[in-house]
Parts: sequence; structure tokens; C-alpha cells
Amino acid sequence: MNGLGGIMGGQPQARALFLRRNGPIIMVYAFILLLIVIGATQSERFLSERNLANVARQSAFLGIVALGQMLVILTAGIDLSVGSLVKVSILVSAIVMNGENANVVPAILAALALGVLVGLVHGFLINELRIAPFIVTLASLVILKGIGLTISSSPVGKASREVMMFYVQKVGPLPVIALMFFVLVLLTMLLLRYTVFGKHLVAVGGHVEVAHLSGVPVKRTRYAVYVLCSLTAVVTGLLWLSRMGVGDPAIGDGIELQTITAVIIGGTSLFGGRASVLGTLGGVLLLGITANLLVMLGVSQFIQGLIQGVIIVAAVALYKQEGD
Repeated sequence: MNGLGGIMGGQPQARALFLRRNGPIIMVYAFILLLIVIGATQSERFLSERNLANVARQSAFLGIVALGQMLVILTAGIDLSVGSLVKVSILVSAIVMNGENANVVPAILAALALGVLVGLVHGFLINELRIAPFIVTLASLVILKGIGLTISSSPVGKASREVMMFYVQKVGPLPVIALMFFVLVLLTMLLLRYTVFGKHLVAVGGHVEVAHLSGVPVKRTRYAVYVLCSLTAVVTGLLWLSRMGVGDPAIGDGIELQTITAVIIGGTSLFGGRASVLGTLGGVLLLGITANLLVMLGVSQFIQGLIQGVIIVAAVALYKQEGD
């Protein structure tokens, strides 16, 4: 009886613990469902295959770099440079590609090399010079944005036909770009749950000194995570090139704040040590569906910015309440 009573008595506690840990994520997906209902009732085009494919692609653009941002935040860091890196990568790849299919591989390699270089520089400044990640990546945001606008302040270069065709490719009703994002979501979940590297990320974010004393290669882990984050930004830049067809210097502005918002909405702690891949996915979908719905309803850009700001404040408040 005592054992049974203990189990029965523990169920409410287990349920309360589950809701405490996953409540914000459940609310995010509930809000997504609410937005879908609103969209379906307010516009007959909202649930059309074309619009849903568009939402999936736009969410993938944000989601891929948001996964990289989530890994950095998991280590108690942050990367404010991702938007500017998206900008520079689309410009560099468009110029190198110059509309030629033969130049696709060199353009991709050049963009990836740029991502690795930026990530290593971030890792060096944070690890070796002990500069705060916020300061390092804020400076990088400004420098990379300046480099991008120095390269060109107007559209430049050209994507090859193969690259532009990639944007519209589908597997059944699902865009290939969205499928690629979902595969990355799955791989990130596996990385955090089953790999030593994933455990190192959690340890570094949870308590860096304890992680160091436990034998975790803190510096190497930081180098790796900042390189990964920069690579996700570069991949996003290449995907934007497939959509735009040219290197547009306007691309990338504000992406860093959107990724941080999506990650926070998803329940990842800004102080490190805890992350949710499904939560980040939910945050990305919430932002993507919200933006799409506001456009379809004809809401002005000023009001859109106001609503997105409210979402950010609500997300932070929800996170704070959940952490109290």
C-alpha cells in the first residue's frame, strides 16, 4: 500500500514537473494551432498548397540558422553576427557563381570557407582573449555588415539556373528546402541526446568551471559550436540566393534577433545549459506563420513590427515565469 500510495502521490508531482518543464513549449504549439484556425477562417488562400509551401520555405530559412543559434546559446553564448554573415555569404556566392553552373561548387566552397573562418575568429576571441561573446559577435555584426555593403550596396552577381531551380524543388507536396530543415532538426536532436559533443555543449553551458574540471574540452567545444553556427548562417545565405537569384545586400538584416526570439520562445535558457530542439522548431513556425498571416490580412509593416515586438516580450515573460 505504501508503494502504491507513493506512486499515486507522485503522479501529481510528476505531472506538475512535466508541465513546468514543457508548459511554454505546449503553449507555443497551441498558439500555432490558434493562428492556423484564424488564418483558415480569415483567408481561403491560407491553407492552399502554394501558401503552405511558402510558409515552409520561409520557416526553413530562419530555422536553419536558428538551430545554430540555439547551440551557441546552449553553451551560454550568443551570436549576433548571423544576419550580417548571411548578407556577406549571399553576396560572395552570387559573385563567384556569376550565373554559371560550372561555378556552383566553387561558390559554395567559398561561402563555407567564409563561415568556418568567421566561426574560428569568434572562437579565438572568446577562448584565447576571453572577450564576452556578446561583444565579439556584436563587433562582428558591424564589421561583416560593413564588408557586405562595401562589396555592393545594390544587387550583384547571379545564381545559376540549377541553384534557382533548387528553390522550387519538391518531394511530394513538401519543398526540398523544408525537408532539409526537418532533417537538420532531427540530426540536432540526435546530436544533443546521443553524442558526446552534445553532452559537452550542455556541460559548458551549465557550469563552465565544473565542465573544465570534469575533463570537458571547453575551448574546443566553443570553437566547434561557433563554427557550426556560422555554417548554418552561410547555408541560409546560399538558400536565399536560390530564391533571389542575385546577391541582394538587403538580405540578412534582423535575422539575428529573429533567431534569438525563436530560440527563447522554444524554451532554451539564455543562461545556457538547457535547450529544446522541438521548442526552437515551434518558435520558428510561430514566427513564420505569424508573418505570413499578417501579410495575407494586409496588416501594415509598422503594425507587423509592433506585433512581433509583443511576441518577443511575451516570450521573455513566459520564460521568466517558467524559470521562477
